[in-house]
Amino acid sequence: MLSRAKFQLKPSAQLTRVGVLVWGLVSACAYSIAGGSWLTLSYALLAAFVVGFWLWRYAWLKDPTSVVAVSWTPEELCCYLANGEQVSGTILPKSAFNPQFITLHLSTIEGGKFWWPLMADSGPADGLRKLRVFGRWHQQEPPSASRS
Repeated sequence: MLSRAKFQLKPSAQLTRVGVLVWGLVSACAYSIAGGSWLTLSYALLAAFVVGFWLWRYAWLKDPTSVVAVSWTPEELCCYLANGEQVSGTILPKSAFNPQFITLHLSTIEGGKFWWPLMADSGPADGLRKLRVFGRWHQQEPPSASRS
């Protein structure tokens, strides 16, 4: 029987850079479409608000619903939130486990869906590597099902 693996998450500078890049691209697109009008400014401000909230929650982990720790067993994955709650569930097939970026998609025990992005600097390198290995192993189909 495997024991529970767990690690703490930390704020991600890489995810912050991605968010700022997205805001810059969205603002540049608004400027190229609407020119220097008030519509461009309002769209850039709306994008700044949306991207700012996204950074607050996912990159800087300041929101009460931010994931601050992750643990897993072969049966389930558990995300610990900043407000003290836990979200447990199973990994969905659309989760991605790449060396620089992990996207966790969970089907929670309560019946909802939950997702969380993790960059290479979101936690300890060894913990993220173990999560990638677990996620890839967990998503494999049994040999008999893949030969249908």
